[in-house]
Amino acid sequence: MSQFVRRFQLPIVVALVLTGSAFLLKMCYLSLAFNTVFGITYLTAFYGFVRTRYNVVVPTLLLAFVFVGLEIDALGNYFHMYGREFGPLHYDEFAHLTIQGLATPIIVWLMREALERFGHQLSLGFTTFFAGTTIFSLSAFYEVIELWDEVYFNGHRIWSLHDTANDLQFDLFGIILGSLLAYAPLRRTVTQAERQRRQPLPSV
Repeated sequence: MSQFVRRFQLPIVVALVLTGSAFLLKMCYLSLAFNTVFGITYLTAFYGFVRTRYNVVVPTLLLAFVFVGLEIDALGNYFHMYGREFGPLHYDEFAHLTIQGLATPIIVWLMREALERFGHQLSLGFTTFFAGTTIFSLSAFYEVIELWDEVYFNGHRIWSLHDTANDLQFDLFGIILGSLLAYAPLRRTVTQAERQRRQPLPSV
């Protein structure tokens, strides 16, 4: 299996990206059951690919965070919450805030793993900042997907003149919260690892 994945790595990555993009394009029109099953299947495929190809075991808690984020969006569509108020926010604002907050920790974790694997010793703070800018770029690409749906597929995803800017604003808030959520436990992990390295070796 490892040799197969290594040999067909590029087609697998392209398939994952295209499938994920197509899902984001149409997920708001799909059933709750389909979105749930697809989310589990896609995250499982991602987990299996990363583990088989790079021998990296992504924490299931971080994958669960992403799945909960997908369900927040799916449930909002199922109950027709978009366009309605949800506490002090509109549901659209709540969704962008919480989804980014839940998705950011896995990006921070993956970024740290990737940088260490390629031999780059960056501080956790800078790694977290770099991961935050990366996921903000992905958030901007999602807004482009919404535009494509609106322009080319007769969708209705842009609700007002300031909808895109407002979405990105709450994406940013969520990314900041998610970065803080990821930084604290990773900081403890890094500190413990540094203490272990500083411990003197037992004398023979």
